Amino acid sequence: MTEPAQESPFVAHEALPGYAEAVTAWLADGTGTAAIPVWTGARRDLLDGIALARSVYAGRRTPEPAGTGVVVGASLPEEVRRLAGPLARTWVTKVEDLPDTGSVLVLGSYADLRADDVQDVVEQTYAQGRDLFLLTGRDAHTVSWVVAKQYADASPDGGIGVISELDALPAAPGTVWFGAEDVRHKDIQGIALDRVWRRVLFHGNGKDDQLNLGQFTLCGLSPVGERDPNLAGPKCAYGLGCTKPEEKLIPARRIRAAELVLANCFSGPLTDHAMYDPKYVILLDALDGPAQTVVATLTACDGARPENLAWLTESSGERNAARAINERLKDINPYPSFVQIGLRSGGVAERAEPAAGVEAAPVASAGVSAATDFPLHAVGARLSGLLDSGLLGEDYPLRPRLRQLSDGVLRYASRIVALSPQDGPPALAAIAEETKSLDLALAHRIAKHHDDAVLQFPTYFGERSLAEEPVDLDWLCNCGRPLRSYTRRGLVPVIADTVQGLCARCGDVVNSPVDGTELRVSAPDTVEAGTTLRVSITVAPHRAGTVNTGIVLPMYLNARARPALSRKEVRAGESARCDFEVEIAAEATPQAYYFTPYAVHDLGISTRRVHFTVSPSSPSSPSSPPASAGTGRSPGSPTA
Repeated sequence: MTEPAQESPFVAHEALPGYAEAVTAWLADGTGTAAIPVWTGARRDLLDGIALARSVYAGRRTPEPAGTGVVVGASLPEEVRRLAGPLARTWVTKVEDLPDTGSVLVLGSYADLRADDVQDVVEQTYAQGRDLFLLTGRDAHTVSWVVAKQYADASPDGGIGVISELDALPAAPGTVWFGAEDVRHKDIQGIALDRVWRRVLFHGNGKDDQLNLGQFTLCGLSPVGERDPNLAGPKCAYGLGCTKPEEKLIPARRIRAAELVLANCFSGPLTDHAMYDPKYVILLDALDGPAQTVVATLTACDGARPENLAWLTESSGERNAARAINERLKDINPYPSFVQIGLRSGGVAERAEPAAGVEAAPVASAGVSAATDFPLHAVGARLSGLLDSGLLGEDYPLRPRLRQLSDGVLRYASRIVALSPQDGPPALAAIAEETKSLDLALAHRIAKHHDDAVLQFPTYFGERSLAEEPVDLDWLCNCGRPLRSYTRRGLVPVIADTVQGLCARCGDVVNSPVDGTELRVSAPDTVEAGTTLRVSITVAPHRAGTVNTGIVLPMYLNARARPALSRKEVRAGESARCDFEVEIAAEATPQAYYFTPYAVHDLGISTRRVHFTVSPSSPSSPSSPPASAGTGRSPGSPTA
């Protein structure tokens, strides 16, 4: 349904001098009725955003300012900075001058929002439980628009809604809720665009440029700006159309909402962490539209129903929406996943009240001890995780063999058997031999079925685990950036303890069981279609034995890995190198991809995720050079 438009609280100025005069007059206005100035320049698309905003906002407001503000970069004119002045109580000139207490506001264009400048602020405010607000946009004109929107008061007539491709549970009471079943059968495009929202959250899989909602896609493609040919883009950037039906695209800039949440991985990366050209970044497209507050993800996240409910019930005057979600997410992702662009939105009530029947899930306490007795205890725990956690369905082909081995482990665990000279050694030898055989069977299944359910263990176990404090690793991500690792302890015995390694740019790139095989990977970060990507994988198992190694490729990439599987006998304390070739078809779609090396040993599956880009083939393209064996390379270089 289309809402009648009301008088706009904004006024557009194409010329900077006229905008400067309007800012001065607006700041001096004591009536609270003057229209809020926006410097649009030649950006005609921003006029569309201002027009859509007429049905979202009912007038002016005086927002609660942040404690301390800071401007990053030098691309914003003084007039925009002056209009932003009342949005922080005090301003400092450098990020290093920010105090250790109070909320923080960072103002700057997206090009200036670099990790070198603001990553420490993001992490420190997260660790200290402080609110962080960003005000940014694709250029100074969008920043002017985002700043102006902070002074607008949301219409009380808008709805509060959740649209989730991933949440199949019943709707939360008191909310306009469209879950997984609705996404499959309803017109999500019409629902998203034909309504006015005070607050709306979209939840699905995605990346920098898109959020998937079944056959519908929340899209970040902007009608303005030219694509930088030196930067990667999605499929459409190469003139190859969209990955989804184009008639079902939902432009983020057209959603009429005061607060918009983009709950998918990588929806709001810092500029030097973005995979794609800014023309395609969904956050930037959303900021060009009516939303005064956009909550997006800096990196990978496992946000699900608990986070959706936290957003609904725990955002209040003392805590912004991103902080509420991050605090709920901390037990599985103990790092800042979400960030808020904009101050507390006008769509939030003075204090959010829980909807009837909605309760936040309790967070379990830390301190679960690690299982270090190997192989019996580790193999038994991993068998329990495979068989009894719900990870693998009842029809999983290897289930009968896994169950038989589990029964054997339980029999051997009896002290009567283990301490018997006649029964103990033969039983343990049989367990070891069958474990080795099942390792190979699992590795073969992964090689043949790249969507095998066993590969879902990081998310499945992680959602049922408690994350411990992260620690820095002494080796780097393949993009050359630092890695932090944390252990996730299963909250019930059937959930195996896992280890996850996180890169601020690439997300969770390391996943393995505790004491699993360590994988280090070396490969170029770009390969032309029709050539070969050479990959070197070094495996270092926790215990001596046979390690089975392979590579999982995305099903949407036209490519083949050779060999299908590598088996290496590795002694304790040593490592082995496995070389692979990924043959990229000439007709492969140019875009960003990742491949997933894996290793199977002692029923533990370790994986790495390595991002790379397929570029269009040139008239004559030699094969890619051999992978470097070094570590710690700068971004854009082959890394280990």
